This record gives sequence, C-alpha cells and structure tokens, in this order.
Amino acid sequence: MTVAALDAGTTGVRCMIVDKEGKVVAISRRSWSYETSELLEVAKEFDPATFWKYASTVIREAVDEAATKGYTPEAIATTSQRHGMVLLGKDGEELHGSPNIDARGSMTQYIIEEEIGEEYHSLTGCWPPMMFAPARIAWFEEDEPEIFERIAHVLTISDWLTFRLSEVFVTEPASASATGFYELQAGKWSQRILEVLGLERSVLPEIRSAGDVVGEVTKEAHGECSLPEGLQVVQGGTDTHCALISAQTNLNEIGVIAGSTAPVMLITDKLTCDPEMKIWTGSHMIPGKWTIESNATLTGAYLEWVINLLCERSENPDTCRESTFGSFEKILEGIPPGSNETTAGLGPNIMDCTKITNVPLARMYFPQPALPSVTPLNAATLIHSVLENITFSIRGNCEQLTRFGEVREIKTIGGMARSDSWNQMLANVLGRKVRVPEQTEGSLLGAAICASVGIGVHKDIEEAGKAMVRWKETFQPDERVQEYEGYYSKWKDVWLERE
Repeated sequence: MTVAALDAGTTGVRCMIVDKEGKVVAISRRSWSYETSELLEVAKEFDPATFWKYASTVIREAVDEAATKGYTPEAIATTSQRHGMVLLGKDGEELHGSPNIDARGSMTQYIIEEEIGEEYHSLTGCWPPMMFAPARIAWFEEDEPEIFERIAHVLTISDWLTFRLSEVFVTEPASASATGFYELQAGKWSQRILEVLGLERSVLPEIRSAGDVVGEVTKEAHGECSLPEGLQVVQGGTDTHCALISAQTNLNEIGVIAGSTAPVMLITDKLTCDPEMKIWTGSHMIPGKWTIESNATLTGAYLEWVINLLCERSENPDTCRESTFGSFEKILEGIPPGSNETTAGLGPNIMDCTKITNVPLARMYFPQPALPSVTPLNAATLIHSVLENITFSIRGNCEQLTRFGEVREIKTIGGMARSDSWNQMLANVLGRKVRVPEQTEGSLLGAAICASVGIGVHKDIEEAGKAMVRWKETFQPDERVQEYEGYYSKWKDVWLERE
C-alpha cells in the first residue's frame, strides 16, 4: 500500500508517496514565486493555471518514480500554506490566486474593524483582519469589482488543489478557521462575516473531517498528472496542522514547526481566545481539539537570507549556499553559548498580533576585535548567533503559551529540525527535552496520514501517526543550560528593549 501527499508551500510545491509505515517511496519538488499586483505594491498573487502545472508535474514525477519501484498510490490528500486563497467563478474558472504573504487586506481591514471590531477575534481566533480572507476579498470589492462580482467559490490553496483533482468543493475545520470566515464556538461558517461582505453562504466549501474520502480523481486530472482515474481523494488539512499530526503532538503538548516560519502551537481540549489578542486560536484537524498559536514568524527564512548574504560574493554563490547548508554540524562545532558574545535580533520575535505591523530595526551586537583575547566575528559565529536568535524567540513563544495550561512535552519538526546541532541548542535554551521525528517533511507526512485513514489502512489519525512516524533519539538539555539562561535574558533586553 502507498498513498500520495501534495503540499503547496510558500516557496514551492512537493509530492511525496509513502507506504503504510511512512517510508518514502518517491518525492518530487518544484520551486515557485509570486508576482506583485500592478495596482498595489504590498499585494502578492499567482496565476493558478501556472501553479497547477507545477503541481501536476511533481505528481507525475513522483508517480513515475514510484512505478519504477512497483508502487501505485491508492489515494491522495492535499495540504498547503495557510492564509493563501484561490477565487473561482461559477463554472470553476480561476479568477485570482494569492499566497499567505499577500497584504492587500491592510487597505480594507477597516471594513471588518468598523462592522465587527474586536469581536472578530473572539469569534474567529484571528487577528488582525488584514491577514485573512475577508479583508482581502473586501479589497476586490473596492478595487477590482469585476472580479468581486464573479466570485462563486473561495478556497484555500490546498482545497483548490483538491478541486483540481476531483471537482469537489470541500475543506476541514483547521483550514476553515485559518480563513477568517469560521466561527470557532459555533463550528461553522460565519453568516455575520459573509453579510458584511455581501457574500452568499454558497461561496464557502462544505466542511468535512480530515481523513474523509471526498471525491475521485477525474478523467481530466488523470490526463494532467498521471494519477489513476477514479483514485480516491481524501481530505487533508493545513501544512501546520499536518505537521502537528506527523509529530504526534498530543493534548497539552507544544509542536514547533521549524521551517521558513516557526509556528509554536499548543494542543488543548478547551476553546480559549487570548483576551489580550496577542496570539491566535484555531480548530485542530482532530475533532474536539484546538490549537493556541504563538508564532515566531520568519525564522528559517532569515537563516537562509544570512547565508545568501555571506555567499553572494563567492565565486559560485549557489555552490557556497549548498555547501554551507550541507556542512552545518561542522561549521557550528565548538562555538559556545552566546556566539562569542554576539547577539542577533533579525526578525524572529515573540508574537503580539496587536503590534504585528510594527517591524523593528534589526540589531546586532558583537565585540570589537581590539584585543588579542577577543574572538573576532566570522561567518560561523554569525550563523550560530542567528540560530540562537531563532531559538530564543521560540522559547519566548513557548513561555507565552504556558499562560493557557501546563505543557507536558515539546516536539519540533521541519527543515531546521534536520540539524541535530540546532535540536540540541533548542533543548538547552528551553531547558527541557525535545523530541524530533526522523521524517522532517511534516506537512507531507501529515497529509499522507490522512490519506491512509481515508482508505482504511488505519482507523484514525492517531493510530496512523503511531504506525507511520519514527523518532530520533530524544534531545536532552546538557551542561550549557545555565549559560543560555543569561544569554536569553540578554537577548530579550536587546531585542525587546525591556526596561
């Protein structure tokens, strides 16, 4: 038995095929990028037809690779970045696509603020409105009414991919709650928010459960991506929540999804919205559970930026970047806590949605190489300090979540978790053990878990996780914990300007 998972991330699309134990049979990737709207500099968008070509290509390549090994997938589930959306007309024609970094809603969030106000946060768990679909759709009503008037369907990117595969309009609670249209307490689409925008309930998809079979691969999709016609299409979910599933993040545990950004999410069985409106609440993919999120924002993306900066003047920048990422453990070896007294504040922070548009200036402090006893700043020390910056921000966000309950365990997954040096640093900065799955492709494995449930290989998501997730040895804090206490305090003084 094998199943396929399709993930439309911020920087590209991937398809992975795994067996019933989670072993990777085939994987394919393509990078993509976005365009800036001619009407607004802060608006980002993409051509859905072009992105579907990328998606169908990686599916076809993964299916072909699996076939050479004697495997044919029996189901597929999709996942994607949160907060992206695709608008469709009444015949399914694609009117618009935008990623999670589209900021056009900043121009029209006042519509939500004036009509609903801060109650929007208690209803949906979302704040500020500018980041979510209602405010962004309001922009079309004001600036591109010819598109607004044709809107018949509003889908997340993963739900749009499900539509391209099966021609069904469906979603699940975690994806729904990330749109800003979903009322958490009621567990349904908000008629009030729809009325503010003058939209009908029919524009939003049917809400199903993750792991439900929702359709079959159509003849047209078969021709485009080589999946067997009639193959079962199973409901997946958002990339963050799929990652939580693939790290088996359970009740009262924190999952750190350490990728380009770093959502830090606590699983709870009580619906609680932060009265201070600093952090988000959302539905989980597992019924009866919710997520409380304190997001460190851009993390891995800043690390990549620093490495690109260090390599830009090398003879071959691409080779330099690949070599640096491939030699992380060696590069960081021997660098002490505090990065030889270098402190970086480059973006990763402790989440506060009330100040999300306030972008502070980056700060770096390092000793002048004036005395023989001073270790001069070099590339390795700079990279180490950036990693500490990321890790300190994750600790701050974990601490913020403890206001909502005792945390039993912390797990991390994602691209940064491939580095054992960083995993150990995280355990030392947190001062507690950290568990890390062997498979760091969290969102893909989570979608594959859903697909396996859909075809009955496993009875539910929890059982599938136990069968398909393998673990590295647990990372325990070591003798560097006490040193990191002081450096964490210093980082907060520098970055948060604490008095």
